Amino acid sequence: MKKILLLFLIILFGTFSYAQTAKEMLNEIQGKWQLDDNKNVTVFKVIEAPGLKKEEIFNRALNYFTYNYVSGKSVIQTQDKENGLIVGKGIYNNVHIGISLLTTYVDAYHILRVDVKDGKARIIVTLTEYEKKLVGGNTPPAYSTTQVSQEFPINPNGLSKTVMTKAFYKSFKKANSTLDAVEKAIKEGNTSKALENSGW
Repeated sequence: MKKILLLFLIILFGTFSYAQTAKEMLNEIQGKWQLDDNKNVTVFKVIEAPGLKKEEIFNRALNYFTYNYVSGKSVIQTQDKENGLIVGKGIYNNVHIGISLLTTYVDAYHILRVDVKDGKARIIVTLTEYEKKLVGGNTPPAYSTTQVSQEFPINPNGLSKTVMTKAFYKSFKKANSTLDAVEKAIKEGNTSKALENSGW
């Protein structure tokens, strides 16, 4: 009986700690994202690229897509050199794996938009959908797709609050990493300065 009570307390404490961690994650990113008109979560960055012409910035941004959007689920959708616009749809695979009675694998779809002009670029990452796979027991995996806005924390009534909070936090972190990576590609190129400037 004591062993069962001890096990119950360990599980209860672990669940409480897990929930506290999720709350801390939300507090950390509070106010660092916004909802667009379609209630999609959006982060953006405007970067200065002095001395670079619109065409060069466009080509470097396009090269970023070429190097990083290579799977069937990650594609360039718009490539408008005249207006300085590139839009791609991508996926962050396994942004979170929630383990309980069932294991939940969460992927996050996003849209990456880059607008360019002489000496400047604006990078926007929009989180649009989650794709979830539930695995456990003797049944085959169950798949579902939902809008980010339908899940917690955007929807306060969303289910699986801890799992979806962690998925949201990690998706947000991936989106910010994408902003930084595109900025680096525009300012420094996509391979390395030494390789791109080497004589050939």
